Amino acid sequence: MKYLIVNPGSASKKYAVYEDGKEISFVHLEVCNKNFCFTVRSKDKKETGDLSAKDFDKSLVYLFKTLKEKGILASQEEIAQIGVRIVAPGIYFQKNALIDKEYMKKLHEAEKKAPLHLEGAIQEIDRLKKFFSKNVKMIGISDSAFHFDMPEKARKYAIPLEDAKKYEIYRYGYHGISLRSILNKIKAKENLPDKVIVCHIGGGVSVTAIKDGRSIDTSMGFTPLEGMVMANRVGDIDSGAIIYMSETMRLDSIKLRQYLNKKCGLLGLSGGKSADVRDLLDLEEKQKDADSKMALDIYAYKIQKQIGAFAVALGGLDKIVFSGTVGERSFKMRKRICDGLKFLDVKLDEKINNETEGIDGVVSASDSKVKVEVVLTDEMKDLAEETRNFK
Repeated sequence: MKYLIVNPGSASKKYAVYEDGKEISFVHLEVCNKNFCFTVRSKDKKETGDLSAKDFDKSLVYLFKTLKEKGILASQEEIAQIGVRIVAPGIYFQKNALIDKEYMKKLHEAEKKAPLHLEGAIQEIDRLKKFFSKNVKMIGISDSAFHFDMPEKARKYAIPLEDAKKYEIYRYGYHGISLRSILNKIKAKENLPDKVIVCHIGGGVSVTAIKDGRSIDTSMGFTPLEGMVMANRVGDIDSGAIIYMSETMRLDSIKLRQYLNKKCGLLGLSGGKSADVRDLLDLEEKQKDADSKMALDIYAYKIQKQIGAFAVALGGLDKIVFSGTVGERSFKMRKRICDGLKFLDVKLDEKINNETEGIDGVVSASDSKVKVEVVLTDEMKDLAEETRNFK
């Protein structure tokens, strides 16, 4: 049986085809330097290149055209089951479930709470339904299930209990599929350390404290808007400031969501220059752009603060893991973050760190008290396993 895995992100679309538990093709479409690009991996070959805005928008057409050209699929009828990564607040979405009418109804209700991810996911599901026959089973794979048994003291907000229960306002946490993938990779080669902090740094950014393999706290909350400074997302901000902005800037709830999700973060801090770390590093280094430097300094500082807080929550720290697009590829941002963690006796091996781009590897110095490691997340593999095992 062949499975199609769909991972719609805030700035990218990832697809993979699996057969008997093995990946036979992977297609990644993403925003690159304000344009679009693709990565296609199949039959042990990898291709990259530029992509048109039309192909990015009509990604399923592009996907199946590519899969047919590569000899992966003769037609979409070969796909027996589809797994879709779902980032949605609510107790209902803390488990995997069949995407049926009830599921779609709840997904539309949740869209108001987390529009950045759910708008794209709902559109993708609608396209998939038109593209495939009704007989193809589609499963929503929860991105927050990993945090399901997080302790109450980390899960609850300081609002009236009856309101929290009625409206299901809790810290759900996200990037759970990525976290599970990272832990599985670590456990495959060594005993999992007791106290681990994972920094998933990409378009979205989260920091998670993991004790004995279990999530005990995480920076993202009710939605993926809370926590760190992100590409376009505001992260933590005084709720009083939000009320004030809403009133003085005359932002209704829809405009306010758009503002906080798409106009803030690195984009806002850089004065609108870019939401992309690569662009900002380039502007900082080549043009000595003060706004870009400030944006990156704040970006790193927030992560440093969260690592320090979670070291307290864990009662110590054995390992820091960097993952996600920025965490995996940017040795400059890893150094920038770790330079502020010397109080934890974190030391990088600068040569090894500089050479570790897009590959797994330990980047800490031999005398570092805390091990620092880059682990490439394999969300697609984890999504495929969850899809294959769903009953």
